[in-house]
Amino acid sequence: MIRWPDEVRASLRNDALPKIANQVPHSGTLRAMEPDIDPKNIVGSIIKGSRLLDLYSTDRRELSLGDFTRETGYNKTTTYRLLQTLVAVGWLVRSANGGYRLGTRLLVLGAIARADLDLRNEALPFMQRLADEFGDTAFLMVPGQHGAVTIETSVGSNPVQVHGLAVGAVIPYHVAAGPVVLAAFSPEIEAVALAGERRQFTPRSTTAKAALRAKLAEVREQGYAISMEDYIEDVCAVAAPVLGPDGHAVASLSVGGPTNRFTDDLCERTVARVIEFAAELSTRMNS
Repeated sequence: MIRWPDEVRASLRNDALPKIANQVPHSGTLRAMEPDIDPKNIVGSIIKGSRLLDLYSTDRRELSLGDFTRETGYNKTTTYRLLQTLVAVGWLVRSANGGYRLGTRLLVLGAIARADLDLRNEALPFMQRLADEFGDTAFLMVPGQHGAVTIETSVGSNPVQVHGLAVGAVIPYHVAAGPVVLAAFSPEIEAVALAGERRQFTPRSTTAKAALRAKLAEVREQGYAISMEDYIEDVCAVAAPVLGPDGHAVASLSVGGPTNRFTDDLCERTVARVIEFAAELSTRMNS
């Protein structure tokens, strides 16, 4: 079963780069970051450690302590402590001749990132088709520790967009179509949804434990979820699960928009299309 990251990584504001650069050498890690995190919350030692990892390439698979100190400009004691820490967490391993090579734990992280990337790439065409056909916003969500994490969106022609559901948004499992589908099709996530606190976002939010258990059972039986203003007023959505090889949800595919657009006929067509695309996406991801 695919295991997804618990959260979308926080990032660094562009205007903070000069301040960080004054403290540690610039690295590809910093260049790859996006805005929205206060620079005072950045841990300098982690950035320094990432600078060591940046020195590896397909042509340089093993580096010595001298290589690291020479190319980073760090002193020998600091570099050694950073390397020992990276070895302790499994990101680096010592070779027989005393050099340092990348550890297998990075392979696990790489596999997670690759699975995430593959899912996005496979899902985007379906999401765009949903957005084009219905004019609303399509969402791709994956399980997180505290709720469903929105990892991709496709906005349709409808000028009304769903605010509060941007990429990176975390939504509790007891509300909204996408999170509810994840909980309904994963025993692990269902247990989290039933055990945790359930906030009343709108009068339609399902907060009682017994009512939520019954709702998840119904979603499981019908194969999809419909959210009717239970998370955001005047917003409805339809979602279906993307299933892994074990039949448990690894993601949800959904489309949502203003309530006044979800007429019976349109809702029926939306449900059929979302189920169709989610099933095809499941097949592609498991092939």
